[in-house]
This record gives sequence, structure tokens and C-alpha cells, in this order.
Amino acid sequence: MKNTEDTSAFIVMHQLMHLSRYHAVLRMEDMELNPSQAGILFILNSHGRLSQRQLAQKIGITPPSMTVTLRKLEELGFIHKEPDEKDQRIIRIRLSEAGKECIEKLKSIMDEMEEILYQGFSVEEKLLFRRLLLAMRENLLNSKDFKGMDFKAIIEKTAPPMRHDF
Repeated sequence: MKNTEDTSAFIVMHQLMHLSRYHAVLRMEDMELNPSQAGILFILNSHGRLSQRQLAQKIGITPPSMTVTLRKLEELGFIHKEPDEKDQRIIRIRLSEAGKECIEKLKSIMDEMEEILYQGFSVEEKLLFRRLLLAMRENLLNSKDFKGMDFKAIIEKTAPPMRHDF
């Protein structure tokens, strides 16, 4: 890259986002996962058993679109589908043991990415950088364009469309 001194911070953040996503994609290929599928596993890890509809709402896609992704995760052995105890028409999705192990591998990928990103930073610089990023996020959320909006809704509107080529 040339002449980085006059590159705006916005462009640098955009580049960092793409570079880190590409890094994650490369690391997840061995696990036969893409970032969207990994996101589903993280949601199940933090929320426990969810219906397909609940999971689709959290990701921001339609339940039929979710079916394709869940089929792949089930084939990989990362999730189990079970009928709801109270309503047999509802199928609950939960992480399998392999899915829980996959989460640990994904966390280690994230740790590795942070090590690369923070290479050469002191502890103080890392803390300052995180504080500045949080302040920037807060500044945007407090701007007139975002007043009254839910952060989750913003993420859903700006998330890349989920591809079904898996």
C-alpha cells in the first residue's frame, strides 16, 4: 500500500475488517466452516437451545434460509436437532460435543488473530486502542442517524447476505 499517511481512518478500519474476515475464512476452511456458520455456533453457545425461528431471527435471515445452513452444521456433527418437550412441532437446535469443541477452536482462531493485530503493541496501547474503538462506536450510536436504533437492528441491516454455497 502506498502513501498511508493520507489514508483516512475510515478506510483503514474498512481494510482491517476485510483482512481480518479473510484471515478467519482461511483458518475456518480446515473445519469446513464459513463465518456465518461460525456465528450460528457462537449464538447457540451463548443462548443454549433455540428453535429454528429464534435462531433465524437472531441471525437476521428467514427460517427456510436457515434450514440449508443447519443441514450443513448437522452433517458436520456440530449441532443436534431435538423436538421441543412442550410442543413437538417445534424443533430445538443445540450444540453437540463436537460443536462445543469447534467453539474452542474458533476462540483460539480469534486469539491468534488478536495476537497478530496487536503485534508490537504494549499493554497500555492495547487498552487505549480498545477504549478508543468503544468510544468511536458510542459516538456513532449517539449520532442523529442512529438515535433510537437498536444495535442489533443495525447489525442485521448491514450484515452481508448469507450465501448458500456450502
